[in-house]
Amino acid sequence: MEAGGFVDLAMGLPDAVVVIDASAHFVWANEAAERLFGLQLAEVVGTSALDLVHPEDHDVATVSLVSVHNKEVGTPIELRVRSATGWKLVELIGSNLLDTPSVGGIVLSVRDLTERRRWEVAANETERFRSLVHNARSVLMLLDARGMVLCISAAVTRLLGHDQEQLERRPLGDLVADHDRGRFEVALSRAVSRRDPPGGSVLEVDLVRRDGRRAVPFELSIVNLLDDPTVEGLIVSAHEISQLRATREALERLATCDPLTGLPNRTLILERAEQMLARTRRSGLPAALLFVDLDHFKDVNDALGHRVGDEVLREVSARFVTALRGSDSIGRLGGDEFVVLVEDIASDDAAELVAGRLLAALADPFVVSGDIGRFLTMSASIGVAVGGYISAEDLLADADIALYQAKGGGRNRYVRFEPSMRSAFDDRFDLDHRRAAHG
Repeated sequence: MEAGGFVDLAMGLPDAVVVIDASAHFVWANEAAERLFGLQLAEVVGTSALDLVHPEDHDVATVSLVSVHNKEVGTPIELRVRSATGWKLVELIGSNLLDTPSVGGIVLSVRDLTERRRWEVAANETERFRSLVHNARSVLMLLDARGMVLCISAAVTRLLGHDQEQLERRPLGDLVADHDRGRFEVALSRAVSRRDPPGGSVLEVDLVRRDGRRAVPFELSIVNLLDDPTVEGLIVSAHEISQLRATREALERLATCDPLTGLPNRTLILERAEQMLARTRRSGLPAALLFVDLDHFKDVNDALGHRVGDEVLREVSARFVTALRGSDSIGRLGGDEFVVLVEDIASDDAAELVAGRLLAALADPFVVSGDIGRFLTMSASIGVAVGGYISAEDLLADADIALYQAKGGGRNRYVRFEPSMRSAFDDRFDLDHRRAAHG
């Protein structure tokens, strides 16, 4: 590049001036540019100017470079560039002087906007913006890279009772309930190391109140702006989701619980049976499934109506739950059918002992509300299947065969499945099927 008036003029400018070639390699820079980037001209000549651009702004810089080839003066852009003291926000505009012999390059005028933008952000530009932050329903926070709270909005006082000033310079993790702290620390680490999607990470955690009462569920959104010179921190918004969580839990209960008795429904109890079988395969300890069917329950519905029938089912469920151990599980398949899971059987007759307790739980009469002096006696038939099975459906099928034997043997009893029952059941099923087919 020729020395002369252009060089003397550019050297005296307070703004950084850089000349690059058509491929964005440094050709020349004035003293202001050397101060801005913290580099000497001799160190950068021949290197790519794009290497100093923040990775997230690289595409913008490349597009601008391409566009300036086709015009005399480019469009001003803002981007982040690396300096000796960290990332700086600059405004950059390029002039195409590639065909000018005395220059032979693209001249970039680079103005440092960092301090001005910091003042704008600090002042929030308008009182309206400050009021919006103060009155927002979400808690807004600025954290440093260690997770320390630099500033926090007034919503934290309204929602959790904490004083804003007392939370500053404390780790946000101190507000997270113990059972969620590990997940929060992982999410914070991922955000700092930029292993999250561009929109940041989102997670649900419980935050503790100042008064120590039950923690409050929040959804946290963490966005990494550590490289933004006007922010230099992690932006965290915390939105209280108590109602959302309650609604979601109610929907989950509807999907997995029997609405009449509150017991697990068929889907959930068979899922638990699968989990039980998986644990059985690992431990080697046997487990059992008890298939319980109330005797003559249809007569109750036919004679007294479904309202009384529902009342009896609720009382039966309550009695069964009381009769079981804490490690046992019970669910309602539907109608008057129940399933009980007995895990880690210590003795050969342990499952039968549980079945005996279930039958004993039905011994006392049932008092029907609304019908003074009316008592009902109930009993049940129980099929018991014990051992290692591949699937819960297979376990349930064998317990069903044993249940069939219990009913055929006089009801109000339990029968343990034996392999020989399967062929006898199949023969009986085929006979009944042929009889039905021939009228």
